[in-house]
Amino acid sequence: MLEKYNENSNDKKQIDIFLNSTLSKLGLNHANLGTRYFKEIIKLAYFNNFTDVKYKDLCSMLSKQLNVSIRKINSNIYNSINSINIALAKKNFIDIFNMDFDYFYISPKRFTILFLNLLYNIF
Repeated sequence: MLEKYNENSNDKKQIDIFLNSTLSKLGLNHANLGTRYFKEIIKLAYFNNFTDVKYKDLCSMLSKQLNVSIRKINSNIYNSINSINIALAKKNFIDIFNMDFDYFYISPKRFTILFLNLLYNIF
């Protein structure tokens, strides 16, 4: 039982490091609260195997978990993603997601889907 917990803990650390690195490569600022909320939403969906859950439902679950309003979480994530460094995103997008950069993907919902697909393929 202890070994399983340690493996799970190591997986969580690896995914946390991976997300920090990837979000930085895409030009998201870690000092921004929205970036931290966004990372938590991705981890929440990934670790609970939510493959067919709505972005708003994830915000609601995170809201209950952190005791923060859904509106605040959604607003902070939206502001964080809208202040992305486009030059960095364009430069690294294809290396990270194996597809060309498109402004279509620069939304919380679509970014969440991209990150979940990425995590499922790597881990």
